[in-house]
Amino acid sequence: MCSLMLVAGASSAATAAGGEGRRVHHVDCRSTDGPANGSPAHPWHTLDQVNSLSLGAGDRLLFARGSRCTGTLTPQGAGRPGHPLVIGAYGEGAKPVIDGAGAPDTVLLHNTEWVEVSGLEITNAGNPAHNKRGVHVLLDDYGTGTHYRLTDLDIHDVLGDDTKHTGGSAGILFSVTGSKVETRFDDVRVEGNTLRTVDREGIYFASSWNNRPAITDYDPTGPRWLAATRVVVRGNTLEDLGGDGIVMTATDGALVERNIVRGFQRRSAGYNAGIWPWNADHTVFQYNDVSGGETTRDGMAYDVDEGSFGTVFQYNYSHDNAGGFFLVCTAGGTLGDAVIRYNISQNDRFRGIETCSGSFDDVRFLNNTIYIAPGISQTVVNENTAQRHDIVFRNNVVVKEGAGTATFTLRSGGVTVSDNVLHNVTGAPANPGGGTSDPLLTGRGTATGIADAGTAYELHVDSPALGAGAAIPDIGDRDFSGNPVLPGTTPSIGAYNGPGVEGARPTPVEAPPLPPLLSNGGFENELTGWATRNAASVAEAHEGTGAARLTAPADGFATAEQYVTGLHPATRYVLSAWIRNDGGSTALGAKGFGGVATSVLVSGIKWTLASVEFTTGPSGSTATVFCYREQPGTAVCDGMALRAL
Repeated sequence: MCSLMLVAGASSAATAAGGEGRRVHHVDCRSTDGPANGSPAHPWHTLDQVNSLSLGAGDRLLFARGSRCTGTLTPQGAGRPGHPLVIGAYGEGAKPVIDGAGAPDTVLLHNTEWVEVSGLEITNAGNPAHNKRGVHVLLDDYGTGTHYRLTDLDIHDVLGDDTKHTGGSAGILFSVTGSKVETRFDDVRVEGNTLRTVDREGIYFASSWNNRPAITDYDPTGPRWLAATRVVVRGNTLEDLGGDGIVMTATDGALVERNIVRGFQRRSAGYNAGIWPWNADHTVFQYNDVSGGETTRDGMAYDVDEGSFGTVFQYNYSHDNAGGFFLVCTAGGTLGDAVIRYNISQNDRFRGIETCSGSFDDVRFLNNTIYIAPGISQTVVNENTAQRHDIVFRNNVVVKEGAGTATFTLRSGGVTVSDNVLHNVTGAPANPGGGTSDPLLTGRGTATGIADAGTAYELHVDSPALGAGAAIPDIGDRDFSGNPVLPGTTPSIGAYNGPGVEGARPTPVEAPPLPPLLSNGGFENELTGWATRNAASVAEAHEGTGAARLTAPADGFATAEQYVTGLHPATRYVLSAWIRNDGGSTALGAKGFGGVATSVLVSGIKWTLASVEFTTGPSGSTATVFCYREQPGTAVCDGMALRAL
């Protein structure tokens, strides 16, 4: 009863802030004794007291710095145009903490609008692996909710379950539910927040008003597609995410820029990417930095997903993601009209661009730079099905350095490749207008973040990529670093379009080591790859764990031979092997190379390194190499190798 009397007297006791209906309510959960009326001298003590208030336009709900409140903050009331309801902090010290303590929501803004929340620390580690959120902005059969500001929030340890939907687990969730009243968000700003150790989603927009034929689960009887408008997600830092980083769903014209995502897809059993739209139109993603994606399920930095049209990804940086750089994905739905331009990918693994099972059209990858360091392999464009994917891959730079491979896997016939520099890339399709020379990137592989990525991937003044691109639509008006791209002029290839950088030429790109010409030359995989007679795999190896033992009978011979392809005409080769005999002799040699068969006899009873040279004919590209025992008895062959001289 006393509590009710205190709440009822709040309007007269709280500090005035410019007139009736515009009050300041103070909250300090450190003190639970004495009267409470929301004044600085007698602040509210609990979230239950705060949640019982009827807040109005222009009211301010302020939490004491250095304090900690436990439970769910669910303010009642709303602001109005020009007079938002403000939730923030007062006093000195650390941000006030609101701890959900395992509740479904730490901060729940339900069926309200004109609300601004800033300067709080929000956590919800209790009751881990259950459905929960840090900040949940929920409109349920509400209509259009306008003006939401979430800024300068420190959200951490929201240990939710592995769900994502209108009621899934997230650090920040904007969700629309219901089907009776057309409902959407308008004028949303999520800016300057930090989120760390969150399961499953980082920042997620979801809506039940999302039905249109472009998506797999289209329900013609469900709520129609009704997009959130004027949505900006800017300048947030997200780290250690169980699932996705930032996902835009059922939005139109959203802007997602200058966010940093470090470490995602770390604990989810589902498919998650860094930053992406689903069933959203005209989204612009720019100046974002995404890294540390784990697993190849999906684990790439960026994605254009089904039901999305008019998407632009530009000036973004992707690096060190296990799943790769970019996904373009539609299952049973459609997508189209997407341009991915002037982005930089450094040391992304597994794939550069991945497609999903469904078909799509009008996706353009233009003027991106992809660098793949030694020890990393990547399929630059990987079509994982034969369903048609209409992709234009043009004016891009791809550099593979050192060990590992960079290749293409194309299946649908819809990928158009032209005007690219593909250096040390194998298996590439025809690339008219392009080349394979070193593009002379001035600081390849040295970028530490988006701030210095542009400098690392400038072009030297001697670069063959300078001014060598194709003038094409949708190329934009500036490059990754802000250099202009003038209409009607020929751009450079890659993400840099400034003047060539003077000074010493970059060190040459290390070529990938040549693959061995012989398959299983050490017989570690038993006799796989070899044609044999009277031969067996044995463990008595010179090196490794396997070797080939030849046992020639009195009336026959023993051999291990291999047909080798991919040789160069008119080229000298040397074949070598370690051989041990029982006292007789064994031949090491080559035949069928466009010249007279040649061999050398080895008769030592200890391991002996033998070699023989041969030269391929003018059009020779194949040979058969052999370790051959004609005399009755036994020999062991190991470490067979073939190389060009």
